[in-house]
Amino acid sequence: MAATRIMSIHINKGKTARQCIGERLDYIMNPKKTDGGILVSTYACSPETAADEFMLFRQEYQQNTGRTQENEVIGYHVRQAFKPEEITPEEANEIGKELASRMTDGQFAYVVATHIDKHHIHNHIIICSTDLEGQHKYRDVKQSAKDLAQISDSLCREHSLSVIQNPQDKTVTYDKWQGNQRRFTHRDELRMIIDTVLRMQPDGFDALMQLLEDVGCRIKRGAQISIKPSEGKRYIRLDTLGSEYNETSLRRTLAHDHVHIPKIPRGDFNGSQVKRLIDIETKLHAGKGKGYQVWAERNNIDAKAQMVIFLKEHQIDSLEELNEQIQELTNQQKELKAALREKQNRMKEINRQRLAIRDYSRTKEVYTQYRESGWSVKFYQDHRQEIEDHRNAQAVYSSHDGNMPTLKELTAEYDGLKEQKESDQAVLNELKPKLSDLKHIRYNYDVLERDSAPNSHQHVIPKDHHYDEHAVHHDDESR
Repeated sequence: MAATRIMSIHINKGKTARQCIGERLDYIMNPKKTDGGILVSTYACSPETAADEFMLFRQEYQQNTGRTQENEVIGYHVRQAFKPEEITPEEANEIGKELASRMTDGQFAYVVATHIDKHHIHNHIIICSTDLEGQHKYRDVKQSAKDLAQISDSLCREHSLSVIQNPQDKTVTYDKWQGNQRRFTHRDELRMIIDTVLRMQPDGFDALMQLLEDVGCRIKRGAQISIKPSEGKRYIRLDTLGSEYNETSLRRTLAHDHVHIPKIPRGDFNGSQVKRLIDIETKLHAGKGKGYQVWAERNNIDAKAQMVIFLKEHQIDSLEELNEQIQELTNQQKELKAALREKQNRMKEINRQRLAIRDYSRTKEVYTQYRESGWSVKFYQDHRQEIEDHRNAQAVYSSHDGNMPTLKELTAEYDGLKEQKESDQAVLNELKPKLSDLKHIRYNYDVLERDSAPNSHQHVIPKDHHYDEHAVHHDDESR
């Protein structure tokens, strides 16, 4: 689910267009909100010089068309908010880029920034109001908001995210909407648990039953096998779950004589991550409704199953091993982020130098005329922007003692750094989900400890292992 909104950006009284767009861009690209700037993506511009490049597109438009407006729109600000716990920051950023790309059809520069400082992940997108050729402006007509919502909904469906049904109904609370969407039956829950366990590829039917017991299920053997999930109130016969889940089909699947086709329940279940357990009692006291309670109970069943399976798949048998892996991946994450920041800073400097080279050449003639005019005040007022751009470019040249690299050299270095940055980012993207899963497991274990976890979980991570409370942070830094 993603809620969207589009707003036009105007020139505020007492400020320049550059200041107004720059302030918006600085806000959305705030490193504290975007994981140190890692969750910032751009098109046809660079994060460090986006405001200046937006102004260049604007100037080219004015020069090409001769059109200026006192209160003209200088950009558009799109906000896209996702349902909590449904999406990762990296996936949100990718969806934001896809949304901006479809909105602009590749004709306008934009910046996408994913914020993770709130309880819900959300995107900020700022689109330049003038196209890359300096010929046309982006038109925010009344239909734009509807088009934006439709594109966003389409992307959510493509990424297996939930979609708001009948968004015009503003009387439905979030909890009620959530409860209505997650209509899982007890059989749906049991099917999901079996599907999850099957992904471990147990060695035979008895091994499958043992894994189900490890997850917390209780099994009744007889003429027909019946299973009760850890949070379930009654036993459910396998042969009532559908043809893919009866004993014969499961045995064939485990013997590799049959391809198991999971039955997908209604709702937006995504079993690719280890979920955090929810303190349902606390949430209900805080005012959550019945719909939320139903969803939370289902969530906790799946979270426990995913926790046990992840630990078995990664051969983690103790708290010590869990903490060691968290610490190891945390250190690796810090090193990667530091390397990325170093590359980003150098790329920022390269962009400053490239902009200086371009501005110096573009404004040289105007500055020469200004000098020949005897530094005329009127000439300065008529050509203020070009003169200041030239002076800024001169300052950059001076800082390099006249040894400014060529544009070709700078571009080659930038492209090399960009490739390295993408490689580091790919490694980081692979690392972060695993680290998130490990931290969720660590958090879940503490919850199970506090609530007197069932014995079925205690053997997975023994309680008698010592661990350093200060060595591992329990909060999920990836969200």
